[in-house]
Amino acid sequence: MLKIPFFSNKQKIWVGPLGIVAFMVFYMIPNHVHIFEPSLMYMFDFEKRVPFIDWTVWIYMSDYLYIGLVFFLLRERYNMNRIYYSQIMMLIFSMFIFMLYPTMFPRPEVEYHGFSGQLVALLHSLDSPCNAFPSIHVSMTFLAGFGFIKERKVLFSIFMLWAVLISISTLTLKQHYLLDVLAGFVMAILFYWVGSRIRDRRI
Repeated sequence: MLKIPFFSNKQKIWVGPLGIVAFMVFYMIPNHVHIFEPSLMYMFDFEKRVPFIDWTVWIYMSDYLYIGLVFFLLRERYNMNRIYYSQIMMLIFSMFIFMLYPTMFPRPEVEYHGFSGQLVALLHSLDSPCNAFPSIHVSMTFLAGFGFIKERKVLFSIFMLWAVLISISTLTLKQHYLLDVLAGFVMAILFYWVGSRIRDRRI
């Protein structure tokens, strides 16, 4: 099993921001710098009929609150570290997929109205339509929520429902294909298992 140094609850204040930095590196760089030309993916007919709903951007962006809350609410040291390191490893693995198999979503032309529209405009200015497959938004969300499976059953149910709503918002905001969402969910399951192979190395 992989042995790594574990952090404590008291160290969350600086370990958490390191995770944000990791996201910026492993997601944003391949999002804007491409070795190969990004390609389109298969879209089911029903996906083409899914309307663009600007107010769902609030659900979509709640992903960052979601992950922060999970990190704050997890209590058991091993479990907390397993989820944290699993997400870092999943980010690195996803970065290689984005670099070697870059994909993009055919983002439609939209008009930005009101607060929701301005938030969508900000999202579009920071996040290019690339890095579509798999959906990091979906994989990071579900993987974080899996942390409650054995620790807090009630919160697990609540956060899974929240994760489903976030996944749906990736479709109504025209950010991802259904295949991206499904792949993101599978990635979450895979790296939750990978995390179970992590052992504590006390230093």
